[in-house]
Amino acid sequence: MMKDELSLSEFSTSSTSSIARLSAARKLVGYWNEARLRVAHAKAATVRATPGVVPWRTALEDVLKVGYGAQTQSRFVAGGWELIRWRTTPSAGALYPFEVIACVVGEGNYLWNVEKGMLAPCALPLLTPNDLAEAGIITPHGHRPEALLLLVARPWLSMKKYRLRGYSYCHLDVGHTATNLALYTSALGHAPLVHLRFSRSILSERLRLDGLCREPLAVLSFASDGPDADPGPGAGFEAADLEIPGLEAPGEQEIQSWEELRAYIASDSSLEPLDVPARETLVAEPMDIPEEALVPLPIGRPGPSTAREWRSAILGRRSAKGFRDEPLTGAQIGELLQTLRTEGVAADCSPDDSVRLGVRLIARNVEGLSGVYAYSPRSHALELIAERAEDPQPACMQQPIAGDAAALLIFHAPVCRLFGEQGYSAFAELHFHAAQLAQRLHLSASRLGAAGMTCLGGFDDEECAALARLSGDEEAVYVILLGVPDESAVKHDRLRVAFSHGFTTRED
Repeated sequence: MMKDELSLSEFSTSSTSSIARLSAARKLVGYWNEARLRVAHAKAATVRATPGVVPWRTALEDVLKVGYGAQTQSRFVAGGWELIRWRTTPSAGALYPFEVIACVVGEGNYLWNVEKGMLAPCALPLLTPNDLAEAGIITPHGHRPEALLLLVARPWLSMKKYRLRGYSYCHLDVGHTATNLALYTSALGHAPLVHLRFSRSILSERLRLDGLCREPLAVLSFASDGPDADPGPGAGFEAADLEIPGLEAPGEQEIQSWEELRAYIASDSSLEPLDVPARETLVAEPMDIPEEALVPLPIGRPGPSTAREWRSAILGRRSAKGFRDEPLTGAQIGELLQTLRTEGVAADCSPDDSVRLGVRLIARNVEGLSGVYAYSPRSHALELIAERAEDPQPACMQQPIAGDAAALLIFHAPVCRLFGEQGYSAFAELHFHAAQLAQRLHLSASRLGAAGMTCLGGFDDEECAALARLSGDEEAVYVILLGVPDESAVKHDRLRVAFSHGFTTRED
């Protein structure tokens, strides 16, 4: 049986809850199969808080400037200067189809304007501790939530260009940003929690997002040491004469796209929140590898330890637009992969090892390495799977940049089986894990300087499985390209304004 013809008949239907779970699993697997790509269809293309007092609005604004802000730089290309802009988090291809809402408990809600680098008051209802509890956003030890960052996807902005697959890109983009924000705020001395296991429907209802074709995908909460308490009416906004902006209303095409998406994704499925979100290992260990079969990797420098080091790595991050025909060194590969050995950010993800991602390295132009390898984080070593690395372009939808990469990393998991067993939580958590790994790699590459990377959310899963020598029901979730960056390269599909940059009032 082919992977995209996976049957779900093995799942139990012995009770009403089992039948509901089976229905949700069928929808998820159906979405995953409908969104598969085939290469044959490819087309060219800083605030430090006073002890005990945190000025949350100011703190969140500065954190967002670093963790999800825009940067500009002039560079000399082809005999002339040009101004380039980039954001501190990369995009899987959807070009940031989400909004960030900052909720300061007892004060008000603000919408992050990434272009202006400021928080603007918005006319959304204040969330109370009761609202959060009903939605399943749990802060441990009874601590009082003081501020929240809500990452709210607007899938149509991605789906109008990438169709069904754009929804997966939303999850990946949100995962990159949530990781960036959590890493930086932790370095500043706060203790954020990333929430994925909450009721999207309840939170949308409380924020009056119903009918706006938006879905909260992740929440970062910041809690004090005191007990929960209802803060009562909000204190209002700082400037009474400020115009209070709202969220753009959806157009007809966006509504149609949203209804199409709802047929596949059971975002209202019941999720069981964990009492104490925890930091878990990120990468699965390969099965049954004899120690003598492992190729040890060099140990690199330790990761960032101060807020200044994190800030420098985040602001220095780039996505490579192309690669030179030069090799990476084994030491560079070792330092990059060493990043994946750490524990993840504190999140309410399942502690079950089944949702951990495996990592395959396809070494094409790496000093001392050649072929396909499985990575062992425990030993910081590689297991040789195949001595020959095939052309990666078919797996990457014939994108030329893949053919120039010195190496590829493929994050993989038994996707359809996990969807069937765990439903929507597996969908959200697999994408978050993949994005978190990729973001950490980006920051490691930023510190290395000589190594570049770019992320691909668009790939042919069967070609990827063949390229990485995946077995059984394992398939790719995310693809990372590595190499020596070519600063003169141009990404041709960004020469024109992408569809996902448009507005709902434009039907192009």
